[in-house]
Formats: sequence, structure tokens, C-alpha cells
Amino acid sequence: MINEGGKMSLLKEQYSDSKNFMARVELGRRFRTNPYSWLLWVFDQIQFPKDARVLEIGCGNAILWKANINRIPEDAHVLLSDFSQGMLDDARKVLGDAELRFNYEVMDAQEILYPDNSFDVVIANLMLYHIPDRKKAISEISRVLKRGGTFYATTFGINDMKELRDIISNYDGEIYYSAEPFARAFGLENGEEQLRQSFDHVQLVNYENSLEITDAGPVVDYVRSFGKVNQNLKGHNLKDFENYLEEILKKDGKIKVTKDTGIFIATKPK
Repeated sequence: MINEGGKMSLLKEQYSDSKNFMARVELGRRFRTNPYSWLLWVFDQIQFPKDARVLEIGCGNAILWKANINRIPEDAHVLLSDFSQGMLDDARKVLGDAELRFNYEVMDAQEILYPDNSFDVVIANLMLYHIPDRKKAISEISRVLKRGGTFYATTFGINDMKELRDIISNYDGEIYYSAEPFARAFGLENGEEQLRQSFDHVQLVNYENSLEITDAGPVVDYVRSFGKVNQNLKGHNLKDFENYLEEILKKDGKIKVTKDTGIFIATKPK
């Protein structure tokens, strides 16, 4: 079991830049069964008022905006923030010629240094469960939202990736992979309760998807992306793990994996 200090240390190591994050994105991108991508679907849910002031917390490498670059309203003012300067540097690289359309700021969601009623829209895409004091962060988000403003928070449920979790655990129970603790921190099952401490109206919309994995390599990269905790998974052990996955694929043809993701839409009263 990893204590809170260890979790934060691991988090800083994992997200010093976007390499580990992208290993996880790639697994979902390659083997999803829903032909309509998560990034497009999330953007579909966001309503931009005229001259919208938008804040994304934990923006990572800005792939949400890159995937939807031609759909961003011309009059929107978007601030991309992350606790990692390395992530913001990668965001600029990913956005390329479009980087000047955005502003960037290193920010702690637990202490948003903006006045009350500053933003029309706040977005937290697959990150709110990382925040140690979520109650404070959610309160801060509500504070900086204008009246009638909306907070969009994506997350996953307890059953997300459960088959892959079981396969990895059966191979070696010491391998740290499971994202289940994050879902228990802020997931589909308990996110509404947490948001309602600061928002009166909260709606959950689910994204229908699953994975059908046919290649062991991306799974290996995915598990290794969880960082130094899995530093023993290299060399001979790494090859043995890959062989283990390949035997499963040879026997079953594919690994079918549950995906359980969605978005909470929380609106501040006018």
C-alpha cells in the first residue's frame, strides 16, 4: 500500500512530462470499440457561452484541445493550467501553430489565484482524483465560476479496466497498476456526492466504450507507465510478462476489457 506522501511523489514522477500519460492514451486509442473518440465526445458535452472565459485544470499536454482545434469558438479565451511545468511545455509543443490561441499557467487547483466569478467554464479531464484536498479544490472551482457557469469533470468507475487488472494481478500481485484507488477517490460512483457540496445541479453522462486488445506491446507500455513502482519490470522480467500476455492472446485471440467512463456536468446557479 502506498501512503499519501508516496502517492504524491509517484504522481510528480509520472507527470513530469506527458510520456507516461500518452502510453495510457495510446492503449485506449488503439483498441477502443467505440468509433467515436473520447476526446471528441468530451468536447461535445461542453457548452461555450459567447466570449467564454475557460479554465482547464490539469490540462496535461492539451490533447483535448488539439483533437478539437477547429471546433473551439473563435471568441473563447482559454487558460490551460497544470501543476507540472513539463506538461505545459508539452502542451505548447502538441498545439504547435495553435499554441498562441491559449494562455498557460502553473496552477494548484486547491488554490486558484483568480477572483470570484472569473470563468464561464472550468474543465477537469481525468484528473480530479489526483487532488489531495478535493473538497477545497471543488470549492475553489465553484468560487471562480461565474453565476450560471459550468464545471465539467470526467472520470471513470470502479469497474474500468477490471479484466486487465485481474490479468496483471494473476501474473504478479506486486505489480502496481490498478487505477481503482483513483476511482474510489473521485469516480462515477461517488463524484456526484462530492460535487453537490458546492453545486446544486449535477448531471452524469456516460461514454459507451470497451477495449479489444490484440497486441501485448501497448499493454506492457501501459503498465510500465506507472513508473518507478514497477522498476523491477524490466529485462528478463519484462520479456516474461510480455510472453505471458502473448500466450493469453494466442489462446483467446483478444483481451476484452470493460471501459467505464463519463462526465459530470455541474452548474452554478444564476
